Amino acid sequence: MPEKNKDFVFETDNGSFDADLDEVKRMAKEGDPDGLYALGMANLFGIGIEQNVDNGFELLEEASKGGNPDAMTLLVKMFMSGDYKKMDRKRAVEYSKIGAEAGISDAQLFLGIAYMDGVEVEKDYKKAAELFRKSAKQGNSEARNSLAFLYQEGLGVEKDLSKAFKLHKNAASAGNINAQYQTGVCYESGMGVKSDFKKAAEWYEKAAGNNDVFAMERLGIIYNVGSAELPKDPELSFKWFTEAALGGMLGAMYFVGMYYIDGFGVEKDEEEGMKWLRLAASSGSGEARDLLSKIE
Repeated sequence: MPEKNKDFVFETDNGSFDADLDEVKRMAKEGDPDGLYALGMANLFGIGIEQNVDNGFELLEEASKGGNPDAMTLLVKMFMSGDYKKMDRKRAVEYSKIGAEAGISDAQLFLGIAYMDGVEVEKDYKKAAELFRKSAKQGNSEARNSLAFLYQEGLGVEKDLSKAFKLHKNAASAGNINAQYQTGVCYESGMGVKSDFKKAAEWYEKAAGNNDVFAMERLGIIYNVGSAELPKDPELSFKWFTEAALGGMLGAMYFVGMYYIDGFGVEKDEEEGMKWLRLAASSGSGEARDLLSKIE
């Protein structure tokens, strides 16, 4: 008889042990918070069992009531992503505090955000920085990115643009999309590092490859402007503005319209250009509205 897959690992004061799904179900049936958490994860994400999101959340709620900080942190994470509705900001902060005290990286990040934004706690940038630093030390790239923002703005820490850049780049190298964009911004603007449009484009392209429309728009801009390191490229500029416009960026819609009207980076097509300008104007672009009023 083949051995069952032991897909679950439990950490205890006496070490760790592996368990299969049947053992996890038995633990959950007995009301064990760790078992409830593991079975909740299995249901929520379809690990070794047919996915059942509602059952997953119910089990995580029971695990949280039993004091499991991992279950609490996961519920907060799902609440913050908009996937879990049975929570308010007050309970999210309460759960984050418990998770942070237990040393859980995501909980430290979430609690740091609460202190940074003053959500259900008094705004305290210094505490936010401490929590982001603890989370970042555990490899949390979003915490590194958030800590970089505090150094960039001098909030709760002494302003240090060089340190902010290094944290952004570190998080970007770990695959954090927002940090990839921010690293591009640093290279483009020369914030904490020597300005280099070529390197800015490289990082923007990484973020754009992960569907970051802000990075797409910046690529449109820097290929329009050009620099010593990055020659102007009207075709690439048009390409990236089009991608950003399709993603809903108003400024990019305006530029796509202008490029068509001027025949810059694309074959001239005034009718198509007017369509893009009208789309930008109807979506709220004052710049497009002003230009249309002059043209029409």
